[in-house]
Amino acid sequence: MYHIKGALSSNSLKRSICLFILFVVSLSAFTQNVGQDPTIQVIARVQNEKILLRWAPTSPSAWMKANTYGYQIERYTVSRNGILVSPPEKKILTSAPLIPEPLEEWQTLAENNDYAAILAQALFGENFEVEGMEDEGAMAQIINKSKEAEQRFSFALFAADMNFEGAKMAALGYEDRSISDNEEYLYRISAVVPENLLKIHSGSVVVKSLQPEPLPAPIDLIAIPDDKTILLTWEYEMFKSLFTTYYVEKSENGIDFTQLEDIPLVNLSRTSESERQRMQYVDTLSVNNKKYYYRVKGISPFGEESLPSEVVSAEGIKKLTAIPHIVNYTLEDINTVLIEWEFPKAVEGNILRFELNWSMNKKGPYTIVDKDLLPNSRKTRYQKLAPSNYFTITAIGKNNQKKESLSAFVQTIDETPPTPPIGFEGTIDSLGIVTLQWQPNMEKDILGYRIFRGNLANEEVSQITIAPIEKAVFRDTVQIKSLNNEVFYQVVAVDRRFNMSDYSEKIKLEKPDVIPPSSPTFVDYKINTNGVYLEWIRSSSTDVESHQLYRQNTEESEKGWELLLTTKTETSFTDTTLKSNTKYRYAIFAKDNTGLISEASTPVTLVFKNTVPDMIKGFSVIADRTNNKINLNWRNTSKDIAEILIYKSKKEEDPVLWKQVLGSINKIEDRSVSPNNIYVYHLKAITTNGSHSTIKTKEIEF
Repeated sequence: MYHIKGALSSNSLKRSICLFILFVVSLSAFTQNVGQDPTIQVIARVQNEKILLRWAPTSPSAWMKANTYGYQIERYTVSRNGILVSPPEKKILTSAPLIPEPLEEWQTLAENNDYAAILAQALFGENFEVEGMEDEGAMAQIINKSKEAEQRFSFALFAADMNFEGAKMAALGYEDRSISDNEEYLYRISAVVPENLLKIHSGSVVVKSLQPEPLPAPIDLIAIPDDKTILLTWEYEMFKSLFTTYYVEKSENGIDFTQLEDIPLVNLSRTSESERQRMQYVDTLSVNNKKYYYRVKGISPFGEESLPSEVVSAEGIKKLTAIPHIVNYTLEDINTVLIEWEFPKAVEGNILRFELNWSMNKKGPYTIVDKDLLPNSRKTRYQKLAPSNYFTITAIGKNNQKKESLSAFVQTIDETPPTPPIGFEGTIDSLGIVTLQWQPNMEKDILGYRIFRGNLANEEVSQITIAPIEKAVFRDTVQIKSLNNEVFYQVVAVDRRFNMSDYSEKIKLEKPDVIPPSSPTFVDYKINTNGVYLEWIRSSSTDVESHQLYRQNTEESEKGWELLLTTKTETSFTDTTLKSNTKYRYAIFAKDNTGLISEASTPVTLVFKNTVPDMIKGFSVIADRTNNKINLNWRNTSKDIAEILIYKSKKEEDPVLWKQVLGSINKIEDRSVSPNNIYVYHLKAITTNGSHSTIKTKEIEF
């Protein structure tokens, strides 16, 4: 336990919390990026007939100066019974700037609350040092070397989060009891510090005086047991704006719970890059096999305690350390093997069962082939052997602990080759694609097939497959235009021991006399205001006489394809005879000198939209804060405008369609606005033929 030197008596400090909290706070929720002016950050919470406010500056220097000059609180009533109040009703809640209560006022509260004692020391202590850290490692040394002002600031913010009465006395909290039902308020907190000393930006928060909502209970509490430890984890991300810290409670009977730690738990990872999604806590146990019950409570920045989470239970389990070892196997027949293994008899009570795992490869993946082997079993049979077999034995302990043996290799003896494939046949299409097929072999250990090809009836065929293929079908490609018009094939079956069958019967396939040219290919297209630019690669066939480019209007598909271009040498074309907002499909063919036409290229399908720029000019947005509205004005430069689309959003939000007005309208009012917001408006004109203008955008701070 580390203690802090300060202004109060030693009795006030005996309950003071560990320095660990200071580091965990990571300087609370009120932090500042280096190089920015300090700001007052504000949060609020509604309670019965009152609104609680909490605030803090974002730098130690701003906090210390504000402690001297104080804070002013302004309240603006912005709506009443759902109706906007214009202009908002202003009320200053502080007759004089709020500053921390003098030291003598702190004694009673500090004697009864650790966090109030810490706040008082941070405010009034003659010095603020942390004792007992000389041998506590690098983390403690780093904090010990930090500036005293930063230590005071850090402790003060965390302690104010944990005790609202102390926060009020430290001028970091306020209760507004002069509220009315169904009113919405904007609170502004300002530091009364001269700007020539330090510029501190004010902070604000909007609150509705509705019925208070209770704090939710933490959710998704999970207990994960281990050897004399239980890991507790629960949802953090969802409630990180509601709860500053957490307490873990423990029970032996599920009814009487005791808080585990005097200090609260805080998430250490507060940066956006590494922020945790869940909280974690490890409870160390004295014994295993004893059930404990746990629940979690969240603590808000106003010191409020939430309802407890649902109760979970767990008990420590002894860690499984023994590993099974396969010691022998016996081949009983070509399909069956007896596997034997060793495992210490003394630790059988720590496991639930054994599992037998099998794979054809040493690296797996392994399949569980027997998962119900009793803890006292030491052998089992496997009756579906393949030519190559790898086995492992896994001991399954409690809490799904697993210990797996090394693999053992079992190989069967097989010197019998498979039968030659039958039903071998094939075809050649006009593109020279050969399709071969045959009846699959019925042997269970078939690995695949090898394909052989020859160009003459009496020559020896050559293998054309690199490795055995699994399926009883194969595709090959031959040159149609060659000196020979025939090609010959045979197939051989191979089993998993690489025994090869005899050759199948040899089949002869005749090549087609001619084939169409190869297809050209589209390689690029661009859509611009003039039309569609297309580019292609010509057919690779040497006898191509021309290329033909076709277009189809998909909305008029019944009219078929329209020929746009016939060319021998060109490889690009720009289509300018298009309708806006229309989908077109393009295809290109090659035609050879015998009149054969290639297959179509892969079609290009696109939508042509003609954008008409500068149809809207003079677009402006003007804030009328007196009447609580924003005026939008513009000029239409074309009689072809059919309608105006207006999109609206707040800064950093996605725009949505707000208004859709006739093309003859050139101004509009927006009364759905609230102070202290930045609004963004986008205008787009739509013409009678479906074209649209370039988008005009304006931004305004209201």
